[in-house]
Amino acid sequence: MFFTKFDPLTPEYVEEKAKALGAAAGESCPCLAGLKFTVKLEGKFAPKKLIYEITDEKVLKVNENGKKFTAEYAAVSQGPITLLTHLIPGTSRGWHLVIDRRTWAVTAFETWFGISVPVGSDLSGRKEPTGWRDIPREIQREYYFGWLDKGDNEKPAKLHTTTNRIEGRGLRWKFDTGYEILSFNPSVCCTTFTELGGEKGGITMTNPADYIRIDDENYVYARWEVEFSGKMWIEVMNFFDFTAAGVEFGFEEDNSLTYRLHRADLELTGDVAHLEQITSFGNKERPMAAMFKDKKGGRYSYRPADVDIPMTREEALGHAKEKQAVFGGGQNIMASGNNLAENFDLVGKSFKIWNDNEKYAQAPWSGDKGKPWEYQFVDETTLKWRHGGRTWKQETYKCFEPDRGLYLFAHLLSGDPDCSMVAQVIDLENGLATTVKTGVGNWHSEWEAGANVMFGTVEYGDLKAPFARRHHFTDELVGRCFAWAYSESMSSIHVYSSPESYSWTIFSADNSGGATWSSPCFYIKLRPEVYLFQWVEENCNGSQGLVVMNRKTQHDGGFFYGCSHNGLMLGVTGAFMRELGQFRIRKYFDGDAK
Repeated sequence: MFFTKFDPLTPEYVEEKAKALGAAAGESCPCLAGLKFTVKLEGKFAPKKLIYEITDEKVLKVNENGKKFTAEYAAVSQGPITLLTHLIPGTSRGWHLVIDRRTWAVTAFETWFGISVPVGSDLSGRKEPTGWRDIPREIQREYYFGWLDKGDNEKPAKLHTTTNRIEGRGLRWKFDTGYEILSFNPSVCCTTFTELGGEKGGITMTNPADYIRIDDENYVYARWEVEFSGKMWIEVMNFFDFTAAGVEFGFEEDNSLTYRLHRADLELTGDVAHLEQITSFGNKERPMAAMFKDKKGGRYSYRPADVDIPMTREEALGHAKEKQAVFGGGQNIMASGNNLAENFDLVGKSFKIWNDNEKYAQAPWSGDKGKPWEYQFVDETTLKWRHGGRTWKQETYKCFEPDRGLYLFAHLLSGDPDCSMVAQVIDLENGLATTVKTGVGNWHSEWEAGANVMFGTVEYGDLKAPFARRHHFTDELVGRCFAWAYSESMSSIHVYSSPESYSWTIFSADNSGGATWSSPCFYIKLRPEVYLFQWVEENCNGSQGLVVMNRKTQHDGGFFYGCSHNGLMLGVTGAFMRELGQFRIRKYFDGDAK
């Protein structure tokens, strides 16, 4: 799903499919039959009139701002909380009401299809776009709080509110349709999830989300598959029973239209810390509302391909060769004030790094030591290198010592056809080494960074390397959640949500979790509590982060590499760690309860 290229469709196709729908499929609750009420909603875009007459268990009549419709509907209940969902006949618009039948408080979602998004702008919106992109398949929404006036009741003392009470919570969902996911909520305006099983299992995806509190027991969780299928999921969750009921509505990968009710069993996988003031409850205003306060349907949505516009391979390599910023020049998007101290222990040293094979490392050793990387460190900024006995070349480098006797250094590879860089991790205490070579282009993109990792040994003096043991891939970090502080103005939350992927969340002004995105990654164990972590911000800016994180010192450091329309960048990054907790999810990936 993360790499699926969804057809944006046409407005005509969307309207035709939506108009053909009746009620949502699934077992419907008759608990609203016979009710008549006026929905009184608050908010700038709320309808002036919304009156319902629930004729029977299948049909309702609605008066929306003077226009009257008869429509099929469906409803699903979690105890006293009922979700009523219906479309406006002849249109692709819909209403989805979450009703508390004890107080008659309501959250009303108004939905419609289609959006036009700017291309070539920036995240702040200050840069004028170069064009616009239409996405007719994507569902938009506006939600309102209010109450149902039945004529014999008064406005409840408390309405539903936004909330941060779900922030930090992880859940496993097992739907009655057979679908299974792990969800994570590192933000008050985004959610991430990882599908279990199937071809795309293990890839973490990010959606905008709405989190609404009814009471301590009942919450509304809605996610919107922006930049993916465009589908919506509205869930009523009960945390006494750990069950959910909801509606799924939107287009599938094959462009068929799904509209159905469902139920799900939930399992709590963990609650990690969130960092607002303890007296902040997230109920004062809609999260990130200021960014979109004048637009109906405004919500956080990150559309990175419209900011960092994709390039052809020829364009990317042209930019990379035309301008290069190596350890300076202002292009590093992850520049930090909390870098590891530069280390100069390698100055004057010479050694060889032997990779066990020339391809992606699959075994501890292959019996063929391959072609060595040879190094001579001239001074604090300059090294000489060659690979496989070829001509010596000279490069600028930087080196760090993330743990005692463990060194991480990186440099460009002059003359490389992919404008590659190489990062080397060498352990001068036990003789192990890991090589990560990264160039322009990967398995699904012509211009984004693509990494190749090789395990091996370092030959230095009388240092004896192990015969069999190597650095190796690991799942020990899976389920962990860390906050990283790069500087006083830049910080983020990492959730390591599968062995193959993770998400990062940027903090909002009040220290709540805000903008979120996710990407594939890998984790390599170097030593106990010391790991090499690599990710590429795929379908995003295309850059690679490569750091060694040390849980003993609570610090990481390394490099950021990538190509943009501004040229090639190899920069330094680093951050201080704060552990936020752990989700108990490793058992879902390897079958063992951990």
